[in-house]
Amino acid sequence: MPNLLNTLLADQYGRTLSDISEAVVIDYSGLNSEKMAQFRTELRKARLTMEVVKNRIAVHALKDKGLQALIESPNAKEIFKGSTALIFGAEGAIDAAKFTTTWLKGNEKTIKVKGGLMGKDVLDSKGVTAISSLPGKKELLSQMVGGFVSVPQKLAATMQTGYAQVLWAFNALAEKLEKTGS
Repeated sequence: MPNLLNTLLADQYGRTLSDISEAVVIDYSGLNSEKMAQFRTELRKARLTMEVVKNRIAVHALKDKGLQALIESPNAKEIFKGSTALIFGAEGAIDAAKFTTTWLKGNEKTIKVKGGLMGKDVLDSKGVTAISSLPGKKELLSQMVGGFVSVPQKLAATMQTGYAQVLWAFNALAEKLEKTGS
């Protein structure tokens, strides 16, 4: 029979983590209290959330929720082993992956990336590092807008060049007709 604390934790995980379908899983055991405070401050600035979980309770509470693919993956035993925290929020797994890889560049041996989930795709630590180089939603939207705006600009420039050539030809013809006296 589960004790009250485990039941309450399972309920909390069900409420706070049930809708998450993209997250990065880390081992935070290398963070001392000072680094943990700094890490959480940086997470808030990046609009990300970190939820420290008890492995067995989280696996049990979330097996039918958004993290199901991660929990049922072949490497779930390695992911949910030891000190485990989920990082999620902002624009999804790409932002969480960018944050963790950037943090590791300046703070080696403080956290360890265990894996992640991006939609239905389960990622290992190398996969998380790989998606950190992808553009985020904001970057993709700005690229799309730039592409949409450039088409009319190119069309206008082409048409303007064409009109300029026609005007030049008419001016040349008018000058020629003036010289011939016609």
